[in-house]
Amino acid sequence: MSYTSETLSALEQEHQVALATAQEKMLSELSDAQASGDHAKLQEASVDFQNVTSELAVAYAKRIEEINALNHKATVEQEPEIYTNHRADVDLNLLVYDGDRDYVIAFQKDELIQKTLEKVNEGNSKFKSRKHLLKSSLRLTKTLAPMLHEIGEHCKQTLKLKADIEFFVYQSDMFNASCYPPDDNKLYIILSSGILERFSKDELTFVVGHEIGHVLFEHFDYPVRQILDHGENDLAPIHAMKLFAWNRNAEISADRAGLLCCQDFEAVGRTFFKLSSGVTTDSLDFQLNAYIEQFSDLEEVLNDSNHDPSDWYSTHPFSPLRIKALELFNKSETYAAFNNTIKGEITEEAMELEIKRIMSLMEPENLEDESEHSEKIQRLMFLGGYLISNADGVVDDSEIQALSSIVAPKVFANCMMTIKGLTEDEMISEVQELTRDLHIVLSVMQKLNLLRDLSIISYADGEIDDSEIIVLYNLARLLHINTDFIDRVISDAQGVD
Repeated sequence: MSYTSETLSALEQEHQVALATAQEKMLSELSDAQASGDHAKLQEASVDFQNVTSELAVAYAKRIEEINALNHKATVEQEPEIYTNHRADVDLNLLVYDGDRDYVIAFQKDELIQKTLEKVNEGNSKFKSRKHLLKSSLRLTKTLAPMLHEIGEHCKQTLKLKADIEFFVYQSDMFNASCYPPDDNKLYIILSSGILERFSKDELTFVVGHEIGHVLFEHFDYPVRQILDHGENDLAPIHAMKLFAWNRNAEISADRAGLLCCQDFEAVGRTFFKLSSGVTTDSLDFQLNAYIEQFSDLEEVLNDSNHDPSDWYSTHPFSPLRIKALELFNKSETYAAFNNTIKGEITEEAMELEIKRIMSLMEPENLEDESEHSEKIQRLMFLGGYLISNADGVVDDSEIQALSSIVAPKVFANCMMTIKGLTEDEMISEVQELTRDLHIVLSVMQKLNLLRDLSIISYADGEIDDSEIIVLYNLARLLHINTDFIDRVISDAQGVD
């Protein structure tokens, strides 16, 4: 199975046609099997479809590499430079993950986001990081923590920082690290006692570099929780989706800064392994390649209807995605530009395209997609959102405006024309019919994305009540997803930093 397109845009079309053909074949086989009552063929058709899509994904990634190697691609436009050397002299515009940068550019152009940020900044007095840290934790001097200060000095030189780093520790067995809003001449990094005691020097170097990355890329500029709280009457659900997606993409940029400081990909793998498993002793034999292979298993596991995948969803990308994205960066010409001991095996564009594909596993569904089932998906999103909004008995104008942001204009217009003539029971009946149709063609991952997006919509006004949760539970059951997933997503959404 291979592709023949000579440009990336043509390859994307060829890939979509191949996926549509495979899906059409599966649906035909499912229809025949249902008509004959052959349950074995139903299962066989589903498995065959999953195998074909996996093969297509491999062929697609391979052809991207071939197109770039042969230089058969359109001229790439100059990427905008939005990061300054205010805090460091390292080339942040080259280092940043495209998905992070692209969301920031979109936010800069979004009037509602910018107006909400003005409210956030006006309503909050300047946070005094050092004062708070001195009151709540222990400052680690060079005498108390010489190794940590060696790490800090190494990261400062590697990233060409213009400010000093001050470290703090607080008591907790949890493995946590964070950065606080910096001053002009000082960066603040706080570590839990658990991570400080049980991580090696190389592992801590990655952690510290990662936290510095958040500062360098100015990730503090978009505090997700405060934006949603202050914008509850203005922002639409689509804004919440984009903010959470950016929150995850920002972690990829910060990981790159961590690798620059650590310069040991295996140590990075051990760091993620410890964060994921909690195991820091020699009781497990850590194998980096085996850990990376977990990414390959991920989609198969998520498509197992007997598996509860809710733990994979959080406000951060799950670890297999992050380690896979960092493996690609580690092999890229981009990383080679920062580390002359690295021979770049893949181009920047190929790396970014593949990471974008990987990160799309946690992105909101493409509601503008013109695929065979997109209209049904959007209709389900509209009706689900409408039922959530109407859970308290009233759908006001702001909620109608919110619904208009989650579906394509044509579908929204059609929904608005038909919704007034439907009773709540009729809407529920249509939702049941739509979920029956979509259940057999959507992957578990797609169902989770759909439910997560609806969960975010329910929280977009800053609060969520029990009646809305009941609607979300019912939608999850109709899509054969454990209702614990709804609790997890809402909990994470309300706890985003």
